[in-house]
Amino acid sequence: MTTTGAPGYIVAEVTVHDGETYDEYLERSAPVLAKYGARLLVNAFTEPGEVLVKEGGRTFERLVVVEFDSLARVTEFYHSEDYQAVVGLRHAAATSHVYHATGTPPTA
Repeated sequence: MTTTGAPGYIVAEVTVHDGETYDEYLERSAPVLAKYGARLLVNAFTEPGEVLVKEGGRTFERLVVVEFDSLARVTEFYHSEDYQAVVGLRHAAATSHVYHATGTPPTA
């Protein structure tokens, strides 16, 4: 399957342990996401019913899905000096499972 023209995604399952530090991470990572053309698609927090785990027994507070133009752009963002300067805040403030994935190319 070709992935030419396919979007790339970051999907994260997050449980926050230090809200103040996590808020700083959000504030400082937002301009970096914007710089790489990221689009926030899902940002479900802890309100009851926002995230329903139907299978697999996963436990987390927040589900985040961010779309980029391509998986290459995801990789460029993630390994950029700008993002690496702030990602430690998330590591300090939360437990996360983070996935990078290729989406389906748009159909004509």
